[in-house]
Amino acid sequence: MASEVVSAKLFDAAGKEKGVVPLTPAVFGAQIKEELVHGTVRWQRAKRRAGTHDVLTRSEMKGGAKKPFKQKGTGNARAGTTISPLMVGGAVVHGPTPRKYEFRLSKKMKKGALQSALSAKTASEDFSVLEGMESVAGKTREAAALLKKVGLAERKVLIIVPNEKSAEREKFALGFRNIKGVTVLPASGVNVYDLLNNKSVLCVRAALGELDARVGESTK
Repeated sequence: MASEVVSAKLFDAAGKEKGVVPLTPAVFGAQIKEELVHGTVRWQRAKRRAGTHDVLTRSEMKGGAKKPFKQKGTGNARAGTTISPLMVGGAVVHGPTPRKYEFRLSKKMKKGALQSALSAKTASEDFSVLEGMESVAGKTREAAALLKKVGLAERKVLIIVPNEKSAEREKFALGFRNIKGVTVLPASGVNVYDLLNNKSVLCVRAALGELDARVGESTK
């Protein structure tokens, strides 16, 4: 599949379709490996877990030296402490304790998962390229109008912008900030979870080369 011609729709800065732009087959036309995608999403979600959950075990609780009620004559089962796990407000047995959920994932696996996710978006024609960012200068109405012109209005969209900070990039991202369902990321921050969590991807052409270099380079 990687040897086939791969392309995506190209829109100018105003949102008018200009044709198609060729894409690197190794990045956007690779074999889709679902097991790599699944493993990488698990890895990302595991890293986000705080793992700070904790309960008090019997050894961590204070008090409990006094017998809660007399041994006989109450009709209750005998009890020797108020911190017993059997008592209301007592200790917890086998409860959660602080831990890390992270696990290791090789660079080759993460890169393969990114290639699979990008290839899946391209194959389903949910990946398109925007020529420039000048049509959105920090105004929400301009960003909404652009999405409507490219056919992505009212959809969950991931917009990929160049890595280099500039006034144009900041204004462009600012325009999409208040639009529900739109996520803006630099090429260096593109990840498998956000690619899957958004229906469509709109990539600024200047970021396309950066994304290509990041995902397409070989890992030894």
